[in-house]
Amino acid sequence: MKGNIQTTDQLGYKDLLWKSRFTTLNVFENETINFSDASKSDDQIKRYANGTIILKKIKFPTITEGENIFVELKQQSNGDAYDRTGTVFFIPQDKEKSFFDGLEKGVKTLPLYENGNGKQYYGVTAADNYSPAIEMMRFFTAFGIQKFNHIQLKGKDWQTISPYRQDITELKPALSGKELWIGTFIGNYDKGGHKVSLDITIHKSDQTVNKNNTAIPLFNTLNIMEMAGQDYSTMFNQDKGLLVDFTLDKDLKNAQLRYITTGHGGWENGDEFVPKANSILMDGNPVFSFIPWRTDCGSYRLYNPASGNFQDGLSSSDLSRSNWCPGTVTNPNFIPLGDLKAGKHTIQIKIPQGPTEGTSFSSWNVSGTLLGVQ
Repeated sequence: MKGNIQTTDQLGYKDLLWKSRFTTLNVFENETINFSDASKSDDQIKRYANGTIILKKIKFPTITEGENIFVELKQQSNGDAYDRTGTVFFIPQDKEKSFFDGLEKGVKTLPLYENGNGKQYYGVTAADNYSPAIEMMRFFTAFGIQKFNHIQLKGKDWQTISPYRQDITELKPALSGKELWIGTFIGNYDKGGHKVSLDITIHKSDQTVNKNNTAIPLFNTLNIMEMAGQDYSTMFNQDKGLLVDFTLDKDLKNAQLRYITTGHGGWENGDEFVPKANSILMDGNPVFSFIPWRTDCGSYRLYNPASGNFQDGLSSSDLSRSNWCPGTVTNPNFIPLGDLKAGKHTIQIKIPQGPTEGTSFSSWNVSGTLLGVQ
């Protein structure tokens, strides 16, 4: 046993070596995301849509093949008791227009997508002169963590913070050496809202899993500018669903679609609680279909102090949902597309979105980034 004892100096030296193997980019530190006319931008952080979006420009170093990238968010309620859709995203600057133009000048300045259902969706699909925001991480806030921890239930010892951490190394080609706007959105109508801290860490690693050198944004239907007039993604009530045209300048080998999907419509028959198949078609040919569904939501009950309880012993946060749980990250699916030739292509997403009932409607937040080697 004596040979295994480490001195404080030895531990400190090892800790120093460990820390030297990664770089931390601090984006936000204990910032408020809320809904208030009083939410204003300053020299460091821009705020949009009544404070529901915060944005900061970050300079990324050159990231080598032997390095991995992680995004880490910590969140607490600052007054909002509900589970909310959240996203960490960055804004590509590779084309004439960007999502930043919509934030600054209004959502209707962005390219329009229509599929025949009478609705207008702005800024959700790629165009010759526009790239949509690239989603780094989709997350969902818990019911009132920390702010509502005073609620007492037998046998419940509430957590105090919701941690979200995800490997995003596959997005390296779109980040390395670039200066980009990094943003976080939480959809809420609460003056207190939420508190968040966000870091991006770059780690030296002996494991190189993602070898793609291309990351092309294709679509993002999550209405980040919800509180500034961007409509919900209800386009899947038509057979056309979401159809995106794009052009490759070069052949793309080992192409994959990084696809994130969650269903919404929070009543009994809403798509949040009804399993629905997501089908992906490439150039008109079906390539992948699956039912995005989470059955593990009860695992996160202790992050949800304000979740409503039912007579059957369940809480709202326990219920299975369309690929999300209150207090968790939604993982991307990596869908193989094979080798794609240079030239024009189409990608289509079809989901049998449920019908509207009175004022209640379903929607699907889907984002897609094309990965591969050119």
